[in-house]
Amino acid sequence: MTINETPHGTIEIASAAIATLASHAVLQTYGVVGMASPSLASDIAASLTRDPNRGIQIRQEDGQIIIDVYVIIEYGTRIASVANSLINSVRYTVEQSIGVPVSQVNVHVQGLRVSRTD
Repeated sequence: MTINETPHGTIEIASAAIATLASHAVLQTYGVVGMASPSLASDIAASLTRDPNRGIQIRQEDGQIIIDVYVIIEYGTRIASVANSLINSVRYTVEQSIGVPVSQVNVHVQGLRVSRTD
């Protein structure tokens, strides 16, 4: 949980809220076709619970936010370009929304998907 101290009181931001912001930014990024889970066990759990933040892990270390993103990318796009765009989009969205700097956004490409062009 992220905590911001203001003169008027304390603001606590849950990791789930940060994950929701990040997942919206991820799904808006060109070349990303879906979210993936980091492991088979978490994939089964996410599908059973219909986890809306599937593929996003938020860690907080020493007051800094670290976001791990697990994605499936469109086949034929430049993976490095999509990953850089994804990093910039997630960092910008989260920092603008909560006002806390994001120290790292780590992109894990879990697969490629070929779109049918029939």
